[in-house]
Amino acid sequence: MRGKKGVISLLVAVLFIVSLSFSGCSKSSTPTSSQKSLADEQVLNINLGEEPPSLDPQLATDLVSFEVLNATLEGLVRLNKYGKIEKGSGLALDWEVSPDGLRYVFHLRDAKWSDGTPITAHDFEYAWKRALDPKTGSNYAYMLYYLKNGEAFNKGEAKAEDVGVRALNDKTLEVILERPAPQFLGLTGWGTYLPAQKAAIEKFGDKYGTSPDTMVYSGPYMIKEWNHEQNIVLVKNPYYWDKDSVKLQQINMDMVKEENTIIQNWETGRYDSISVPAQYIAKYKNDPNFHQMPIGVTYYVMFNNKSKIFSNVNIRKAFSYAIDRQSFVDYVFAGGGIPALAFVPPGIPGDKEEFRKEGGDYFKDNDVAKAKELLAQGMRELGIDKLPKIKFVAGDSDAARKHSQVLQEFWSKNLGVTVDIYNVAFKVRLDMMNKGDYDIVYTNWVADYNDPMTFLDLWVTDGGNNRAFYSNPQYDQLIKKANSTIDNSVRMQAMHEAEKILMEDMPIAPLLFRITSYLERPYVKDWIRFPVGIDDEWKWTYIEGKNK
Repeated sequence: MRGKKGVISLLVAVLFIVSLSFSGCSKSSTPTSSQKSLADEQVLNINLGEEPPSLDPQLATDLVSFEVLNATLEGLVRLNKYGKIEKGSGLALDWEVSPDGLRYVFHLRDAKWSDGTPITAHDFEYAWKRALDPKTGSNYAYMLYYLKNGEAFNKGEAKAEDVGVRALNDKTLEVILERPAPQFLGLTGWGTYLPAQKAAIEKFGDKYGTSPDTMVYSGPYMIKEWNHEQNIVLVKNPYYWDKDSVKLQQINMDMVKEENTIIQNWETGRYDSISVPAQYIAKYKNDPNFHQMPIGVTYYVMFNNKSKIFSNVNIRKAFSYAIDRQSFVDYVFAGGGIPALAFVPPGIPGDKEEFRKEGGDYFKDNDVAKAKELLAQGMRELGIDKLPKIKFVAGDSDAARKHSQVLQEFWSKNLGVTVDIYNVAFKVRLDMMNKGDYDIVYTNWVADYNDPMTFLDLWVTDGGNNRAFYSNPQYDQLIKKANSTIDNSVRMQAMHEAEKILMEDMPIAPLLFRITSYLERPYVKDWIRFPVGIDDEWKWTYIEGKNK
């Protein structure tokens, strides 16, 4: 019989994994050691950039939505200022883990929803089973496959009562896992794991999360106004259990896409912080308000593996090899990135060192000769001598327009092919991706947690976010193997082998690993920026003094 040492070792491993996420924080992301005088007006003015497609936590799939959800909802755990999980940092005051790592028991604190009703363990059981319910249609349902029978329920092979989560009483939540998963504790703070009030969802139905009056909140802030495609206004939640730590009374979030307008709003003092568009990095790089930090983001183009043309692996490779990634980074990102010759970005831990250092590169950048050879071979295999019109979908921001035009030029110059660009709004692009209404999509993936699996389990057959419609049984088996062992060396080796297959099949073409650049006023304090998962944490942010 194993003693307490097994539990302690598991928790140490969890905290180590989570803490690694934040070793790359820039100096300005580090919380201040002591709070100075507060400005009379505690209002933060920022640019969200996009309209959140959904603020239903079990349906949201994008970072914009999760940024707002993280501000307005809270799960069992919440990362502290230093990026670590500690007991009592979220809605769970305490928890125990069984020696075999399969059973978690969470003890909830006394907390209330923004309508004054208690937050209970039943809200978590309901939310998690709702995410897994195939009727809900959650693209992130696979994030809860860690639960016993979670995948089976999602695929219609088990009942809701078979899923390994249940409320033992109002304040106690029992969770049974399918297999040990050291990263599970950190995931309980992620968007899809956030609680949902059954009464509110049943009352508002499909309208839940579409306006301020169709939501209830468990986090530091509430939505006061939501003018779609224009702005969102957050205000302090008076029912939040840790409201005394929240200093901001209001956060004004614009949805401006035009880069010149964003810069003008910074120059005129409208914004307290902005992400710096690539073309302006040179202008501001010596500004004392300018900062940079690495983030767990990979930009890539995704091929529709169901389309006639891109069902062919050699044509997919041709389009990938024809891209000059170094020029792409230098020109459109002004050096704010690293050419990506694999999919998992630097900074993610592997077995003995970073996963990327262990795996290395898988193909050559700007290999035009090979690209032409592969295109010709692929066309022969398809029995065609001319490519049909190719539908290339990208965002409608200034940056996305520029990026898609540069990629279009690479393919025209290096392969002699023409692609038609469709620049569409974020929500429209997500819908087109889900429906397969594209040939190529320009997109990116942001790490949900600090493990290679957050990038690699995207591409399992019929995965919720596998919008490339890619399928390889050998790849699926390797991901399953990595998710079925607690031996870190075995896990990492399986994921390295899976990534190699991914790059051989090339359902997606990695472009670059991102470095983010931002400007921030000196009076903005304790805006915590995380390189993995949710980018921005405003729970502790405050405006110092009267420096405006």
